[in-house]
Amino acid sequence: MGRGVSNVVAEALLLVVGVSLAAALLSTVISRVSIVQSRFSNVVSELAQSVVERPAYVYATYSPSEGAFVVYLKNVGSYPIYQLNASTVLFGGVESLQYLPYCSSQRVGCWRAVELGVVNNTLDPAETVAVYVYNSTSVTPPYRFKLVTARGTAVEATFTVYW
Repeated sequence: MGRGVSNVVAEALLLVVGVSLAAALLSTVISRVSIVQSRFSNVVSELAQSVVERPAYVYATYSPSEGAFVVYLKNVGSYPIYQLNASTVLFGGVESLQYLPYCSSQRVGCWRAVELGVVNNTLDPAETVAVYVYNSTSVTPPYRFKLVTARGTAVEATFTVYW
């Protein structure tokens, strides 16, 4: 009879160990699923925001007093475009675009943005911004301009200006 009791105790111990291991494994799996779900949710949110982020080309001209091309862009989307200065600007001829870094003041070989509304480094819906392009190379018309926001939304235009 002692042998039967020891078998029952051994099975009970194995059952307790099995349930404990299953609970630990389940806890680990649930925490990993939660992390994946959180990351997926963030990616979907970013994607949705980039879809409603819509900069549009309005007009371009040349400002002799600034020594720069001025490209006007408007946010026609329903979501603000944050961190304008983190955008990427390319400018040049139709076949030869050149990357220009952001600068906060008038300087050859870079670009800066002047908001024509609330100045907060954010292009709010229906707000317009003037992008000053201080080109450092000789470019013949037609000119090509491309801006890519920090979220990856692009706006580009080909234009000709005379001064």
